[in-house]
Amino acid sequence: MATASIPYIDPDVEHVGVSRLRKLNATNLRHSSKTLVIQDNDTPLAVLLAYEQFLFMQQKIEQLIETLELMSSDAERALLVEGLEDLRSGRTKSFSKIRRSLDDGVPE
Repeated sequence: MATASIPYIDPDVEHVGVSRLRKLNATNLRHSSKTLVIQDNDTPLAVLLAYEQFLFMQQKIEQLIETLELMSSDAERALLVEGLEDLRSGRTKSFSKIRRSLDDGVPE
């Protein structure tokens, strides 16, 4: 399937002719882990992959878009740099300390 850091379509891609579609049913699809490139006369027409793999790819695309939006905003980028500088200089609080302040309703 895909690695945790970089999504990619299964390298075990199988190119099949349109006639193979007749053999595909729910049982065959449920047990298939291959990505199929369906083609007609050596011309790719469609890609068939597991639904979970499709959802994973969609999630990664959404994350990439969110990152690009974040990095394209000068204000957001400045806040990110500021946060990294705080982290580097040790201006941090433990999660348990933040949790306690939220539970107590008293800001730090």
